[in-house]
This record gives sequence, structure tokens and C-alpha cells, in this order.
Amino acid sequence: MKTLLSKRRKVLLAVIPATLLMAAISAYASISSHHALLEACKHRELQLVATLIQNDLQEQLTKAAARASIAVNLPSVQEAFRAGNRERMLDRVLPVYVVQRDRFGVIDAQFHVAPATSYLRIYAPEAGHGDDLSGFREMVVSANKDHESRKGVEIGREGVSMRAIDIIKDEQGYLGTFEVGMSFMTLLNNVKKNTGFELGVFVDNDLLTRIATLLPKADAERIIAGFQNIGATDWKQIKPLVAPEILTQASDVKTELKTVAGLHYGIVTVPLLDYKGINIGAIIATQEFETYQTQMQAAIVRAVGFSLLQALVIAGIVIVMVNVMFVHTATQPDLSK
Repeated sequence: MKTLLSKRRKVLLAVIPATLLMAAISAYASISSHHALLEACKHRELQLVATLIQNDLQEQLTKAAARASIAVNLPSVQEAFRAGNRERMLDRVLPVYVVQRDRFGVIDAQFHVAPATSYLRIYAPEAGHGDDLSGFREMVVSANKDHESRKGVEIGREGVSMRAIDIIKDEQGYLGTFEVGMSFMTLLNNVKKNTGFELGVFVDNDLLTRIATLLPKADAERIIAGFQNIGATDWKQIKPLVAPEILTQASDVKTELKTVAGLHYGIVTVPLLDYKGINIGAIIATQEFETYQTQMQAAIVRAVGFSLLQALVIAGIVIVMVNVMFVHTATQPDLSK
């Protein structure tokens, strides 16, 4: 009987650690699976935000082009332009501009004549007549030279915006161009509304300083690694997360996960290209990812709890089976005597 009980003890000493090891492996596999799944979800969400930023940028440019097209195709505008009647042009376009400015983020509306001379600024009717823009407004120069519409991002004296330029002509021939500029805040607010991310736009500060001479001087805290923030949905949330290397290395769309002050964040970087495809800055989007961390912690608790329960059940079954096998055998009479 002592031999049987000794064997029973050895079996238990071997089975119980093996059961605990299996439970630990099961817990680790479950936790790893959940971690991989949540990491994939984070990166998918970040990629989706990057795509939405790019799509909304193109959508705003298309809307700007549509608004410009409406103005240049109004016969009354064409007639007034041909006659050199600024007052009539202003009467036709200004009421529409005010509505577009107040409701849809249009910040610039301007007529030009070749090569790139300001003819009528709808947003500032008393200023700018005859100003030569050819030294810094290449989109205007190109549109007037080739008699073709243009759209893209470009810096002007008032700052940087999403712009579209269309040509104006009548039966007698070419007249000039009309430009519509959209605020970047429209894009930022749209993406935030659809995703919950906070966003900011950063532009090369040297370019802004040289070209945007009518733009107020930026606060020092708004300039990071030579890039100036020209708009943000919530600057206080964005500023701590924008490291200099994020801006200086913004040559491609990038997504990353970052921990700041114990909190987990997702960050999206989309290069900001001008109408010629030259990188002049970046659009940054970020959101706290604590929800994912809470889900991960809950998954760990579930995995560990389930594995311990599994170990207890298996161990219990094994102990019962061992007892039945060894104890029952030990209590049986020896019929050979």
C-alpha cells in the first residue's frame, strides 16, 4: 500500500505542475492574441484617419474649384470684367462670398489679370488693386499663362489655404482668372467631427515669414522645429504630442503609438504638399487610446481567470482519477493469499 501511495504522490507532483504550465501557456496565448488584435485595430483606425484627411483635402479643393467655376461662368461677371466695372463685379460676387465665408470656410476670393496682377479682392474690396503677385503666387502665374484652371495648396500674403483658380473668358477672348481659397480649419473640423481626433496644420515657418507678410506674427510656442502651427482643433492637446522629428521627417504618411505622462495615444502624420507636389509641412492628428488599454487590461484579467479556472478543473479531475485508481487499488484484498 505504501508503494501505491508513493506512486500516487509522484503522479500528483507531475500532473499538477503540468496542468499549471498548460494554463499559463493558454493564458499567454489568449493575451497575445488579444494584444495583436487590439494593436491591429489601433493601426487600422490610424490608417483610416490618414485616408480621411487626404480625401477631405481633395474634397475641399474640388469644392473650391466648383465655387470658382460658378463665378467665372456668370455672364454678368464676364460683361463687367470686360467693361472694367469693378463695382458691378463686386455687387454680383460679394453677397455670395459672405455666405460662403460664414458657412463654409471660404476665406479668399480674388480676380486677377495676367500675368498675376490683383484686379479685385472680394474679401478686401478697397485694397490690392494692381498688386503684382507673380513673385510668390505661381498658381496664378501658371493659370494665366496656360489659360487653364489650377487647384492645390499655396501660400499667399494672408497665409496658406486650399485654393482653386479658374479662367474667365467671353466671346471676345481671355479676360483673367478668379480664385477661391478655403480655410484649413474646415478640413480639421470635418475630420474631428467624423473621427474624434484632434488635428493641427504645420507649415514651414521660413516660407510663411517670407510670403505671408500680412499674417500676424505667431507665438513662439506655435513654432516647432521650424514649422508654424496655422490652425488646430485643440492646441493644448496637440502640442505635447508633436515632437520635432515628427515634423522634420514628415515625408510620407506615418502612424505611430506613443505614451505621454502614462497615457497612450495614436498619432497620424500626413505630409502637406503644395500644388506642385513640394512638401511644405504636415497635418497631424492624434487621439487618446486609453479605451484600447482598458480593453487590453480586461482581456488579461479574463484570460488569467479562465486559465486558473481551467487549471483547477483539470487538476480536480486528475486528483479524483488518481485517487480512484490508487486508493481503490490499495484497499482491495489480496485474493492470492
